[in-house]
Amino acid sequence: MSVKRVIWIISEGSPGHVSQAVGLAEALAAQVPATIRQWECRQRKGGLARSFIRRFWMGKHARPLPGWMLRQWLRLERPDRNEPAPDVIIASGGKSVFAARTLATRHGAPLMFLGERKPYQASWFHTTFTPSSFDTEANDVRMDVIPTKITPEAVRLAAAGWSDRPAGRLWTLLIGGSSRSHRYRDSDWEQLAEGMTELSRREGIRWLVTTSRRSGSKLEDRLRGLLPADILADAVWWCRQPEKKLAAYLGAAEKLWVTQDSVSMVTEAAATGKPTFVIYPGDVGFPLTSFMPGYLDNLEKLGLILRLPMNALPEFELQPSAESGRSALTTDALARIARERLGWT
Repeated sequence: MSVKRVIWIISEGSPGHVSQAVGLAEALAAQVPATIRQWECRQRKGGLARSFIRRFWMGKHARPLPGWMLRQWLRLERPDRNEPAPDVIIASGGKSVFAARTLATRHGAPLMFLGERKPYQASWFHTTFTPSSFDTEANDVRMDVIPTKITPEAVRLAAAGWSDRPAGRLWTLLIGGSSRSHRYRDSDWEQLAEGMTELSRREGIRWLVTTSRRSGSKLEDRLRGLLPADILADAVWWCRQPEKKLAAYLGAAEKLWVTQDSVSMVTEAAATGKPTFVIYPGDVGFPLTSFMPGYLDNLEKLGLILRLPMNALPEFELQPSAESGRSALTTDALARIARERLGWT
């Protein structure tokens, strides 16, 4: 009789990071019988305080934080004392590391982290699944595609269960917003709207559009004024009225478009295995230490995405190579690596 493992996820609340951790945990549980439990923490201190704690309190050997700090500073949802101890803890996002490392030490559980490891010590983690070429320690495992809950089957089922799904041919657009590396101007959104309208008329399709938390209500109002109503089959204006239709939108569409500022959205689109087009504004500047350029380049080399600037959208012509798409890489391979490193049979 196989032993049922216990997987804990420590979340910092970011939807993208939650999706990554849950994606790996569920893929691992599909290979080895396991129960998944999830807790959230919310850091209240700024960067200087975090740097002090990381370097001088926890240090190289990851000295655990006291209970009062977990409660008051990290605002960690404390697991019940009767909760079965974890066989592994999975975390994603830098703000989850202090709580996850502390709980891993207390329970003697291996800690697996998803994301850029630095500035944390490699010794803090059992395994790091990283998209960054800068993380090169023995326990850093480079991943081509960040884990996600999105799978081809999941989006197919979501679309099939969408009761008021629009008729006709559909394409989907996922919209983020300005970030440190991507700075959008009004002209970028005008070119996007022009291109969407042109593609709709030329290809005989309508759009499913969803914005995100990063978009902001001001941008949503701008886009609603720019996009002709007849080219929209359905839309989620997240900041005005959030609706969880992402999986259904991904499953219902023939082709997927996504703004490049969000690694999570790009990954979710690519994970469907459908032709995915990634669009970016005129003003893009990545920090020298950012993993994003290498990650996006690799996705494009794998044939999972095609990138183009927003100002090219109105004149964009679909090519046969862009029509074909490829099977997306799933999290199953990472789960197999995790299982082997944990010694779970």
